[in-house]
Amino acid sequence: MFTAKWFNPSALLTDLYELTMSQVYVEREMLAPATFSLFVRKLPRQRSFLLFAGLWPLLEALQELRFSEEDLAYLESLKLFKPAFLDYLKNFRFTGEVWALPEGAVFFENEPVVEITAPLPEAQIVETLVINLINIETAIATKAALCVLAARGRPCVDFGARRTQGLEAS
Repeated sequence: MFTAKWFNPSALLTDLYELTMSQVYVEREMLAPATFSLFVRKLPRQRSFLLFAGLWPLLEALQELRFSEEDLAYLESLKLFKPAFLDYLKNFRFTGEVWALPEGAVFFENEPVVEITAPLPEAQIVETLVINLINIETAIATKAALCVLAARGRPCVDFGARRTQGLEAS
């Protein structure tokens, strides 16, 4: 498996409502598996397809995802979360399953590209991370494919690192 040890996303790379909703799920023992599907409702303008990318970074991120002591202290300082939920987060590990298109697959609107099946709070907590990683990787891969197609066999050179957002931009 591809490992990007330089990439260590914070478990706080999520929207606050994902955590508040998950707290309710945990309190009410709504822990049954749920499936979240990622798909594109409508293709971007001037795109007739998208190229799926980001599976390996996503799998790595899900495998390594933890709430650090600093993360937990910050969440406690918000005074939104009960001690039982903070304990749940302290022991958080992604235990779900991931189904995804193969890396590099062409896809179209309304077609599932990633499905996460996990206990409901886990699936909710990782939603933003999944969207973020797949969106940026897919956007870059699609743009690169379109450049290669437009070049019609001529070499392409990428100077995109000068302008692209890094992982820390999230």
